[in-house]
Amino acid sequence: MAVVEKIQGKLTEGLVLARTRAQDLESVRKLNCWASDITDISIIRKMPDLEVCSLSGNKISTLEDFSHCPNLQELYIRKNNLTELTDIHWLKKLTKLRVLWLSDNPCSTGDNYRLSVLKTLPNIQKLDNIVVTEDEINRALEEGNDVPLPAKYPTDSPVIEPESEQIQEPPVITENLQNHKISDPVALSWDETNKIRQELGLKPLPYEKVSTTKSVTTGITKARHANILQATLHLIKELDKDSLEIVENAVKTRLESL
Repeated sequence: MAVVEKIQGKLTEGLVLARTRAQDLESVRKLNCWASDITDISIIRKMPDLEVCSLSGNKISTLEDFSHCPNLQELYIRKNNLTELTDIHWLKKLTKLRVLWLSDNPCSTGDNYRLSVLKTLPNIQKLDNIVVTEDEINRALEEGNDVPLPAKYPTDSPVIEPESEQIQEPPVITENLQNHKISDPVALSWDETNKIRQELGLKPLPYEKVSTTKSVTTGITKARHANILQATLHLIKELDKDSLEIVENAVKTRLESL
């Protein structure tokens, strides 16, 4: 039966349970189906507790199914048929994902591939078996390409707004900025604060005005700064003129109060 399933190219419940010896799909935490000629992995959507998944050496052409695995921490999917780098957006909401092995796919051949992946997924700690450094994350934000969304990506549910289905832009803006703690500008470094001001067309803030007002929260790492800044800039690019004016006024008020 397993041979038939391989020839058909579909990962099935029977094959998953046989490989993992789990009682049901909901309890599967580790899955290894390397080099099995698999093309269809839609069954992955029924594994919410999946943590480690190895599907290298198959014929998989999309990462969309992994967006239904909120607990995924490690994904090994090298040597498949992933042709579009835009597919990495399906991994954007997987906040626990730390290890991604994507090399040897058609989408990984570009000159700026690595920095572009890290710009889109700044929480990744190990990409293609190489540890990611904080300096590399900072480089990715500056030099990485802005990877466009995949064609099928739901436009009513942007990556950084997972909870909103009906978008009322001013409330969503406020909620997301508060969730990412951007409402307190001193949570960002002087350089990062001025990047946001530049994006909004404001003058740079003097270093003393930021550094003497309050200490930067010590528990926040540079990697988290990069993630917050990327999320904010991504949101700004998607807003219309009226919404941008609301954000601009809110940022001006907060920065001038420092």
